[in-house]
Amino acid sequence: MPRTNPYLGPENAFGPPIEARGWQAGYDAGVSSPDAVPEAPPTRNPGFMDAWRTGAADGHADGGTEGWRWRLGPGPATRPPGAEARSSGETGPGASDFGIALKSVGAPPLRLILRDRAPGTADVWTVQLAGRALRQVLTGAGSQEQPGGGGPLYLPVCLGPAHGLSGDPLHEAGYWHGSVSGSFAAAGQEAAEHAMVRVPHFPGLVRYRPVDDHNFWDWLPLEQGDLTLL
Repeated sequence: MPRTNPYLGPENAFGPPIEARGWQAGYDAGVSSPDAVPEAPPTRNPGFMDAWRTGAADGHADGGTEGWRWRLGPGPATRPPGAEARSSGETGPGASDFGIALKSVGAPPLRLILRDRAPGTADVWTVQLAGRALRQVLTGAGSQEQPGGGGPLYLPVCLGPAHGLSGDPLHEAGYWHGSVSGSFAAAGQEAAEHAMVRVPHFPGLVRYRPVDDHNFWDWLPLEQGDLTLL
């Protein structure tokens, strides 16, 4: 079972402790780095850096036992060695076009879904803890009022080309995205339509299920598209 963030505790006006954010950022890097535990980035806050190192070691350990995860971030999309594809488990129209799924990690797509489901959520701390914030929104008090609350949510994504600075975390990381939907069929149709008009195109679906506090999600590539990046 994946390790949990040991720094989560009472929140203040600025959200969870900075150590909690550091641990999650390090964990995301470690669980997607099969070669070695990654080095911590330079930062002026020693608490964030120390927690980042702990998270990276925990994530690397979980990657070795739970399975390595692909991380969506700036630069080319690459699947880490050992990240095995499995059946997507989707059924109904269009399911055969999205037949496989890859375990994935990373906050950018979850921040987009969080913005859609909870407009006005402060990005100041959800940059690292988007998965935790999103799970709380979808499963906490009032979640029944949220469209798709508690069930899978889908986000059509294209892995290229770069789209420049816009204040949109996925565009800034170099990816196109469509609309958040609780419907697999609707999201799949939008991804397929984008695949027909964008070149190069590496389309698919981000599938998020509110299971725990991690930035975990599934990547469902459109198998009829160009998958050379994977």
